Amino acid sequence: MRKLYFSRNSFAQGARIVRDAHNQSHYLLVGRWGRRQDALSLYAIQGELLAEIRQTSLGLLPKFDLYYNRQNVGSISKTLGFWHEMLYVRKLRWIIMGSLSAENYRIYHGTELIMTMRPVVTTNGEAFELAITDQSTEPLCICIAAILDHWQKPTNRNQAPVAKKGLKVSFGESNYTLTPRHKAAQH
Repeated sequence: MRKLYFSRNSFAQGARIVRDAHNQSHYLLVGRWGRRQDALSLYAIQGELLAEIRQTSLGLLPKFDLYYNRQNVGSISKTLGFWHEMLYVRKLRWIIMGSLSAENYRIYHGTELIMTMRPVVTTNGEAFELAITDQSTEPLCICIAAILDHWQKPTNRNQAPVAKKGLKVSFGESNYTLTPRHKAAQH
């Protein structure tokens, strides 16, 4: 069982590199979310396209199609759930079980474990650890992990507290400190 790691949340900072436990780069995940037909593409580190996720519907319960070697191999959509999630990956017949509060997931095909996913802190910051049982399923597992990360509730993540005195904002080479305006004393 090989363990892979990728940084949490947001493609705003560019591509995500998927690394192993020895910090060796294996995959590159690039793309964007939010609009119909947006896609994430997973490449081998040598540049070969391995898998894709294409967003096919928007709204409260978005749907994504999974492609492996340019063939549609399944689809996944968000379901309404509370503390424990159970998702089904159509065509692949994989069941994803997990917890939004703990951000831990397990993927099964029948009773066979395919992958586990859990949040960890690495030397590169917050990441997800993917323990995948079969190397041939790694591209699809990484794509599914990216979808699960995208669906995480922002309230589950630890956020740095904002200083009460002022906010430090950086715009390129210039730094500014924003301070709250106080009412001028009336005379």
